[in-house]
Amino acid sequence: MSKAGLSGFLIGFAMLAASPATAETPLAIHIHTETAMFQVLISPGKVGTDSFVLQLMHDDGSPLSAKEAALSLSMPDRGIEAIERPAALGPDGFWHVRDVPLPVAGRWHMRIDALVTDFEKVTLEDDFDVSAP
Repeated sequence: MSKAGLSGFLIGFAMLAASPATAETPLAIHIHTETAMFQVLISPGKVGTDSFVLQLMHDDGSPLSAKEAALSLSMPDRGIEAIERPAALGPDGFWHVRDVPLPVAGRWHMRIDALVTDFEKVTLEDDFDVSAP
């Protein structure tokens, strides 16, 4: 690399390092019961189209294997019926639900159903707040 090229690279790198990060921290929700716990990341966690990552665990923190998982979101206080989406198991071992519409800010109700065996389903529920963009 020439001296001018190296100089331009260093200036560009310094400007990038000095600028604020553009990626937002996802909204993190932890749901824990006596039998299971789910860690949920919602990105960006604001009104609009969001993606959900579901980490399913036994109550001791070990991975909970599931045959399938589904996400249901509702806002009963505002008359918004359940938005139900199946989750897809990713190569990272987590369940992913992409492109979920969250049309309004406020308190949303989330339910996650994990089919563990043909005869056993684990369901965990919690509420979370979505802010305006």
